[in-house]
Amino acid sequence: MEAILEKLREILKPEQIIENADMSRHTSFKAGGCADVLVCPSDAEQLQKVLAVLSGVPHMVLGNGSNVLVRDGGYRGVIVKIGDDFSYINREENRLICGAGTLMSAVARRAASEGLTGFEFASGIPGSIGGAVFMNAGAYGGETKDILEEAHVISADGSRQSTMTAEELQMGYRHTALHETGDVVTEVVLKLEEGDEEEIRNEMAELAKKRNSKQPVQYPSAGSFFKRPEGYFAGKLVQDAGCKGLSVGDAEVSTLHSGFIINKGNATATDITQLKELVQARVMEQFGVMLEPEVRIIGEEPEGAADAVSGEAVGTVDDYVMTYDLHTHTTYSHGKGSVEDNVKVAIDKGLEYIAISDHGPGHLFYGIKRSEIPNFKKDIERMTEKYPQISVRASVEANILHAQPGTDHANGLDIRPDEIDEFDFIIAGFHFGCLNCSSVKNWMWTHGFKAGEESLRKSNTKMVTDALRLNDIAILTHPGDKGPFDIPEIAKVCAETGTLIEINGRHGHLTTEEIKEAMKVEGLEFVISSDAHTPDAVGSFKAALQRALDAGLDISRIVNIKGAEG
Repeated sequence: MEAILEKLREILKPEQIIENADMSRHTSFKAGGCADVLVCPSDAEQLQKVLAVLSGVPHMVLGNGSNVLVRDGGYRGVIVKIGDDFSYINREENRLICGAGTLMSAVARRAASEGLTGFEFASGIPGSIGGAVFMNAGAYGGETKDILEEAHVISADGSRQSTMTAEELQMGYRHTALHETGDVVTEVVLKLEEGDEEEIRNEMAELAKKRNSKQPVQYPSAGSFFKRPEGYFAGKLVQDAGCKGLSVGDAEVSTLHSGFIINKGNATATDITQLKELVQARVMEQFGVMLEPEVRIIGEEPEGAADAVSGEAVGTVDDYVMTYDLHTHTTYSHGKGSVEDNVKVAIDKGLEYIAISDHGPGHLFYGIKRSEIPNFKKDIERMTEKYPQISVRASVEANILHAQPGTDHANGLDIRPDEIDEFDFIIAGFHFGCLNCSSVKNWMWTHGFKAGEESLRKSNTKMVTDALRLNDIAILTHPGDKGPFDIPEIAKVCAETGTLIEINGRHGHLTTEEIKEAMKVEGLEFVISSDAHTPDAVGSFKAALQRALDAGLDISRIVNIKGAEG
């Protein structure tokens, strides 16, 4: 790299070359590792010389960084940034001639002030016009190809400059020929139409209002994370797969728009990519559709990631089967199917037994009614008689509360001690929507209000460990979800009490990193659950198992997973 740096120094000024550049400062996700070198050419002539030097050297051209994520291990090569020096706009008749580094928002404002219509659809797209051409960016029914007359480009090896039309660029859905050629856009000519400035501004304001009400613009992101699969909408697939609000670390599938992955504060690139993989696995498992990222993910995994992935795990998720599913919901709480619906799916999927575990009665919005518990048990008995080929168990997902001596909840659950015997076994987890469990503080924490985080973590952890020690809990469900928790401490108490710790297929917890922490505890065993809220999701396990494989967990420690031929 030093030889390359010497050649670059002959072309660029010292301030145009940044070594070990923190790419979180140059990308809209505000996350990611460092690039070996970042260079900022000031014009097309310098850019052409830089590209010639970098021919055969790992490098990537970056605009505003609104559609790129650099892995935490960093980028071993040179990032060429098309920045402010390529930001300009000139008008010639009904055309706007824009430098590739010009922000889309700036182009929109200029078009409006000039009374030129046709660019309104793109007024809220983050990023530069050069990046918009590269990706054929679009929104609200419009695409860059619709208004592009031509683009000035430099070949990837810096050997020539040329002009290409939209047709020559082969602009398709989020794709152009530039993806294959590596040629770099330096200037763009947009062909617009005469319009009324007030009408143009009103249209832009209406689109901005629509965007701000439906998109998480207050958080760092890369916009829509996944491309639209043919015949589907990515955001709807993600939502229907139960991924809305799913999180890994501070990376979250937005609760406002499921097509967005956002950085809630301190998300790492690893958090984001693990969440991406979790969403992809769940959508693939439920709908048979593989979501393709719209975001360009480059660079290396952080040191040690490869070892963590390999670990003692063998094969892929397709090499394993689930033997039983102990965490499923029905219409007795807020599931969408009956007990029988869940049982039928379990039989179809070859499960040995299934548990129905609706929310405890202390949940204010969708807990099972105490008056319905006898009917619930009769349903279970009826299914046991009707379907002798599968074992059907009556459980409940008790809500963990702060233990209050001398009250009905002295045991730290919303199920009273005298009610526990009504069920075959108890599973328990922390949820919003219950009294006496710091719901408001935890809700605020998940929405970015981090003040008092350590105090809340200690309080949450004590609440969970007290419940584990005061009750015979078979499974601790989705620990780490909906608030800060000390996973190593909780895992230690689970091992002491013989409680299985759950890798939940719906909530995303335990995350890969949390599994790595928990599996250090000797004697701790794991269980994978679908947490199915619809019958078709019963027995879903691959997304959760993928996290276990990524963590390097010995699969023999997961009690309900075995080899497909085992």
